[in-house]
Amino acid sequence: DKEEQEMERREKDRYPRSRDRDRDRKEKRRKDKKDKKEKKSKNKDKDKDKTNDNENVTDKTQDEQVNNGHIKNKKPAFRTEMIEVILNDRLGKKIRVKCNNDDSIGDLKKLVALQTGTRPEKIRIQKWYNVYKDHISLADYEIKDGMGLELYY
Repeated sequence: DKEEQEMERREKDRYPRSRDRDRDRKEKRRKDKKDKKEKKSKNKDKDKDKTNDNENVTDKTQDEQVNNGHIKNKKPAFRTEMIEVILNDRLGKKIRVKCNNDDSIGDLKKLVALQTGTRPEKIRIQKWYNVYKDHISLADYEIKDGMGLELYY
């Protein structure tokens, strides 16, 4: 009787419950992943059907709509919008300037010059080690609303 109990205990020690639990968890994860993949594939199929329906309704995009051989409502590469740029001169002065995102850095320097009273030629605008050039627009440098730049004069 004692020997049988000892053998059962050894058997349990050899295959502890934690192994079974870990195996069950792995199986559950695999099953969950499989289910997610199936759901994604179903959603993709639905999205494809929706896009096909939309294509049937409108054959041309807005850029391709042609009226008597001329392109109608051609949009620019980016939308002009007002942004506010914050310039820090690292001496305790922060200047907030409102401008358009299609303005050049030179235009921004002129606006800053009006607020600070310095000449625009003396102003240098940079971010870290990138010194911004006067003829390139804010949108080209991907300067967004509320972005902080460094100002040196």
